[in-house]
Amino acid sequence: MPLMPMEGSPGLFRDDQGNIANIRDYRESDIYDSVVIPAANVLVAGSEWVFFQDVQGKREIDSNFKTPRKMAAGESMVVDRIGLQIRLSLGNAITKIEDIKKVAENGFFRIKVNDLMVDSGPMIKFPSGFGLSGQTNESDAGIASIGVPATASANRLMRKLVLNQNHELDAVIRFDARTWVGAIGTLGVAGPTIAQPTLSGPVMVTCYLHGLIRSAVTK
Repeated sequence: MPLMPMEGSPGLFRDDQGNIANIRDYRESDIYDSVVIPAANVLVAGSEWVFFQDVQGKREIDSNFKTPRKMAAGESMVVDRIGLQIRLSLGNAITKIEDIKKVAENGFFRIKVNDLMVDSGPMIKFPSGFGLSGQTNESDAGIASIGVPATASANRLMRKLVLNQNHELDAVIRFDARTWVGAIGTLGVAGPTIAQPTLSGPVMVTCYLHGLIRSAVTK
């Protein structure tokens, strides 16, 4: 739900239903969850991976979300940034740079709250501002991230969102068929034929929702 600051009341925001959010007791942090796209001869068109759904059994390095699709009872959050990060390593296995490129450039991401669209688009539209930078001389590997690894360069939501136990998250990565259908333009030229990507190894993607969080134990 969009939040707007209340003029003359620092730390207070009002949503479009008249509810007031007091951010004075909040801490700045992230909620996040990860999915693993397995190695595949071909990523089947229409295949999806859902964030914030299958959270049981994950370790805190990969997810800090405890309740499927919803925040825990008593928790609330004001979200001002949404980002995706492709992890460069899964334990001892290094994610190959070609697999990072294939996922980042072919994946489509969308996020809804209570079935209302928040944002959607190619994965490269959603830099997290996290990641490594620099150079490497490793064979068949590299350092890469979606966008510049600096939080100041990551886009922020123009209209803040408030989340609590009553809001259901639906965040998905999808790999659609990219071959264009029919003739393109006035010359009737056929669109490009684009093969579905293949992955030589598993690729982990983490979705970060950054903002102000109030835990259930906070006054």
